[in-house]
Amino acid sequence: MICEIAASGSLNRAAAGLGLGQPALSHQLRRIERMVGGSLFTRDQHGVRPTELGALILRRAKAIVLTFDELEHDFHRQEPEVGESIRIGWNDSAITGSLLAGLRDLRPGEPFRTRADTSRTRLLAQVANRGIDLALIMICGRRGLPVPPEVRTMTLVEEPSFVAVPAGHPLAGEEEIDLTELAGEDWIVSSGGDGCRVVFREMCLAHGFDPRITHDVDIDTAREDLVSGGHGVGLVQPTRPPSDGLAIRPLAGAPMCVRHVLAWREDGPCAPGVPELAGEATAGYWRLAERTGPYRGWLHRHGRLAAG
Repeated sequence: MICEIAASGSLNRAAAGLGLGQPALSHQLRRIERMVGGSLFTRDQHGVRPTELGALILRRAKAIVLTFDELEHDFHRQEPEVGESIRIGWNDSAITGSLLAGLRDLRPGEPFRTRADTSRTRLLAQVANRGIDLALIMICGRRGLPVPPEVRTMTLVEEPSFVAVPAGHPLAGEEEIDLTELAGEDWIVSSGGDGCRVVFREMCLAHGFDPRITHDVDIDTAREDLVSGGHGVGLVQPTRPPSDGLAIRPLAGAPMCVRHVLAWREDGPCAPGVPELAGEATAGYWRLAERTGPYRGWLHRHGRLAAG
């Protein structure tokens, strides 16, 4: 309603465009204005125009409308058009780069496009409803994955979670860090995804403490910036390359694992090439692991590098 009023410049035209009576639209606008605490539009001989508060609300409203348009597109069952790019959804997985490189090598000249999403549930739904053709999903812990019946999955890699601590932290020089030694720390934890935060808290409770989550972040770079700045500690993927200001170390006993899972439709365009693509992506992951010092050392100590 707010977007329509602003675009039309008139309550009468906005009401007609929305299929409402003008009194009904005016009533809804007053309700919204009471909710936000001020007038959203001024009225003069030229029509209506946003107030300063209205301009702020309008920017948010436009973003919300676009998000719901994308949501409708993603979850509406659709068939890919002839010649359309392969569509790939992914979490922040270290395998993403090698997956895309494998796709490029196995299907040269064929276009593809990607979109990131922190929610495995949304990614699986988008695969099921043909919103995307392939998804690379990260799953924390040992819980099962509720997969729609038309979707197939394959686990590419299961890895331990490592912890990032500031470079000057007393434990930064340790080969491995016991989780209980971090009981008094401020934690920097991802606010996205579905399930990982619960698994993280359960892991900490099993080690005798309730973690003090001080910072919620939605991207890994933000977490690493906060860690290197001395604002707390946080879990990271073991393949995360070293950077100034932080130390990345294994947790003793590997108390939390993460699975990288490929999902596709059996009748989708990627299905015939999944075995080869999975092999390429997994090989790329182990090459990355070999180049990451702390992870390479952990894998050698546990006799797992040969498995890669």
